Amino acid sequence: MKTQGYIKLINSVDTNGKSKLELNILPGEKTPWHYHTLFSETFEVLNGTLEVGKGKDIHHLKQGDIATIEPNEKHYYHNISNEECIINAILHPGNKNFENALFILKGLANDGLASISGTPKKISDLALFVYLNNSRMVGFQKIAEPFFKYIANRAIRNGRLKELELKYCGE
Repeated sequence: MKTQGYIKLINSVDTNGKSKLELNILPGEKTPWHYHTLFSETFEVLNGTLEVGKGKDIHHLKQGDIATIEPNEKHYYHNISNEECIINAILHPGNKNFENALFILKGLANDGLASISGTPKKISDLALFVYLNNSRMVGFQKIAEPFFKYIANRAIRNGRLKELELKYCGE
């Protein structure tokens, strides 16, 4: 089992308009319920198992299973197993900011700057991640969106986004 973040760009939006990344989801790693407005997101499980909440349903995906989340559809994922899960994440249309967000997230995890659940430890890094991957919060978390937007914009002005992109995205 891997103990660090793993990510590999299979196809960039720069190539043919679609983003495809292979990445690991460690035991306990999860996202809160959220949605994206700019793209659909497909999870293809290559190895392991993954719980995916989609709309009002919860799916337990295993190797070979695929779940597609449409734009504006609320969802989450959570590795509830004790084993690493490897997935392909496919966005249509592709999104360079989302690609960078995942590289930054996995880089922060590898440097010990994210929690066991995969959340960046610094609020500015978390706000930048939410901003870059076009996440929109649902439920009570929605009230935090203006705060996250403010923190992300401040981090961009202060050069933190550029610093993270240079370190983790090769830009």
